[in-house]
Amino acid sequence: MKKLANKVKNFFNDDEAMFKVGMGLKFLGVSFLCTLSVLLFIYLYIKVDLIFFLSNGYPGAIGFQEAFFDFIYSSLYEEFIFCIIYGIFIFCLGYYLSSVMIRPFKAIGQYCEGKLNDKKNYYEPDFFSDLKLLTSFSVYFFSKIDQATILGKMNAIKEDIPAHFTGIHKPNFEKNFFFNYFLIVAIFGLLSSLGIIILNMEIRDQIFELAHKFFPKNSQVTFFLEEQFKIARIGVNFFVLLHMLVYLMLGVHLYSKIAIPAFAVFATMRSFLKGNYHNRIHLIGFYYLRSDCRKINKYLDHIQKNLT
Repeated sequence: MKKLANKVKNFFNDDEAMFKVGMGLKFLGVSFLCTLSVLLFIYLYIKVDLIFFLSNGYPGAIGFQEAFFDFIYSSLYEEFIFCIIYGIFIFCLGYYLSSVMIRPFKAIGQYCEGKLNDKKNYYEPDFFSDLKLLTSFSVYFFSKIDQATILGKMNAIKEDIPAHFTGIHKPNFEKNFFFNYFLIVAIFGLLSSLGIIILNMEIRDQIFELAHKFFPKNSQVTFFLEEQFKIARIGVNFFVLLHMLVYLMLGVHLYSKIAIPAFAVFATMRSFLKGNYHNRIHLIGFYYLRSDCRKINKYLDHIQKNLT
């Protein structure tokens, strides 16, 4: 029990783990808030139905309300397990995406740590994440360090750095990297929005069924409900679009969490090759990469001490 408590404590003290958990909760929070907004909207126009029925003296209005909310509660109970599973899936998606996106930093950090302990360690860049600037330059950087190790001396190579690396002075927009993850987030947003639409359709069908039961052969009630749902559809479509927009904004937010530190690591490596051997990676606010950046900085300390 004590070991388990220590593991849990270490997990919550792990900055990287908390970043992944935070992203999972953000994904979960978006779907939860949008779904809750739709349910609240549906509840309000059901109350409008009740006011309409009562104001026009329709018998059975109170029974209609009680039957409807009994249906809502029973449906929520029936779908509770499914909602839990769906929520876990949403959380895991955010957790997994954040894990994949920081993978290039972990690959560099692990290589640097390995080189300090095992000279036969080989660098295997993470090309899967498609963060091309960082992965391609890290291959070039470590190849130059290996050459310097063989020669026993680190020499500045300002003129030898490829031109497509020297002209970059701000975070580079990685089109493939951005659109790959943006597409995943967009598809998931569409699936979640589809769930909202299906929920609205099920409730609409149930209302018509209950209306036919409590107000049989009443053309006025049928007309009112049909017109009301035409208006309600506008509201639901608005929430679906809002849902998609928030998910897309979340994709941009997730990308910014990686693009800025990727440039910082790249710029430090490039500066180091140019002869600025005292330069180190200093990231403020990107706590989830602190461990990996610390490993890279220790490696640069080692190179500076032994090869310059």
